Amino acid sequence: MNLKVKELLENTAARHEISFSQAAREMGYTGSVLSAYRSGTYTGDTEKLENAITAWAARVEMSHARKKVPVVETGDLKRIVNAIGLAHTEKDIALIVADAGAGKSTSIKYYQEKNPRTTLVVNVVSGMNRKMLVTDIAKQLGIDTVRVQLSVLIQQVAETLAAHNMVVILDEADYLKPDALEFTRRLVYDLGKSGLVLVGLPRLKGFIQNLRNDHRQLESRIGVFLPLGGLPKADAKIILKAVWEDADSEILDAIYNVAKTDTRQFCKVIERAQNTMLVNKISKVDLATIEMASQLIIKRNWR
Repeated sequence: MNLKVKELLENTAARHEISFSQAAREMGYTGSVLSAYRSGTYTGDTEKLENAITAWAARVEMSHARKKVPVVETGDLKRIVNAIGLAHTEKDIALIVADAGAGKSTSIKYYQEKNPRTTLVVNVVSGMNRKMLVTDIAKQLGIDTVRVQLSVLIQQVAETLAAHNMVVILDEADYLKPDALEFTRRLVYDLGKSGLVLVGLPRLKGFIQNLRNDHRQLESRIGVFLPLGGLPKADAKIILKAVWEDADSEILDAIYNVAKTDTRQFCKVIERAQNTMLVNKISKVDLATIEMASQLIIKRNWR
C-alpha cells in the first residue's frame, strides 16, 4: 500500500465531506473494496485501485476548485418567477413557453426553493398519462398510493391541494399525453382549487390551441401567458459578471456568439472555460480560453 495515496483518499473525502461509500461508487468500486483497502486487508490489484483513487481525487479537486455558475436574478428569471407567483397567489393557470436551454427548469427550482412547502413540481416524462400524473402528485403530497383505486386517489389529491395554498408546476408539460394535459386542469385547478403552471417548449401553446386536441376548457382558463425568446445579451452579461467580475465585452461577445440565446449553452461554455483555466493554470479568462472551451460545443440551428 502506498501510504501517500491512502492519505490522499482520507484527506480528500474529509475536506469535501464525501462518504467512503460514495467515493467508492465514483471510482467504480464497491464500498467493501475501499474499506478493505483502508484497513490494509485488500487482496486485489492494489496498484489499479490506487490509480483510481488518485484520478478520483484529482476530479474532486477540480470540481470544487471551479466556481459554479450561480443562479442569478436575470430578467427572464424574474419574469418566470413572477408568472408562477401570479398563478400561485391568484389560484390561476399560467402557461410559460420557451425554447430548450432558456433556463425554465432553473427558474422553477429557484421558485420552489423560495416556496418549498407550497410548491409542487412534476418533471413530466414522455408519454406520462393521467394515472402516472396523479400518482406522482400524490406521492409528493405524502398520500399512500399502494393498492388505492385511481378514483379514490384523485379525490384525495384534490382535497389535499384544496386544503393548502399550493401551486403545481408541470415542467416539460408538452410531453404529457393529450388527455392528461386536460385532466391536469380538472384535477389541480377545478377540483384542487390551486394554481397550475404549465411549462414547456413553444409547441405546447400549439397543442393547447389545436382544436383537434379539444383543450378549449384549458385554454379559456389560462390567465397568465409568458412566451420567452431566449437569453438576452443583458442577462448574459449578468451571468458572466457573476463568475468573472472583470470579464470585458470581448469575452461576453465571444461566448454569446457561440451560445446565441441558449442560456444552458452559455453556462456550459463558462464552466468548460473554467476547467481549461484550472488545467492550464490560467488566472484570468481570455479569448483563447473561450475559443478552446467552445470547440466541443454543438452549434444550435437557429431560425
